[in-house]
Amino acid sequence: MKNFTILLFLFLGLFFPPKSFASHIDLQPCVQISHCVREEFNVENINQPFEAIKQIIIKTPRTEVVENDGDYLHAEVTSRIMKYIDDLEVSYLPENNKIVIRSESRVGEGDFGVNRKRVELLKNQLLKS
Repeated sequence: MKNFTILLFLFLGLFFPPKSFASHIDLQPCVQISHCVREEFNVENINQPFEAIKQIIIKTPRTEVVENDGDYLHAEVTSRIMKYIDDLEVSYLPENNKIVIRSESRVGEGDFGVNRKRVELLKNQLLKS
């Protein structure tokens, strides 16, 4: 019985690793660029860049942070009229002084440039801070 319990914990640990082992550094590339934007940029001149961009996102209308894991943030952004949900991810790479932002629509073939505008707005607000 003891061996079974140990094996069960090891098995579950493979499928549900603790957050401390999860790596959110590498955001997925955009597969369909018509409704997805991924951009990385240097933030070496910004004091606490991840905290700064997190505060910008928290204050953004219709945006709800669903995961915040130290150097990774996932938020859901609801469109004003159609109530579609877009995924917004931010990852901070302190060793490279870079922020990576990825914004993608969950549905549809295009986004009328909404994700590009969102990423540019976040980037500009962060670089002004």
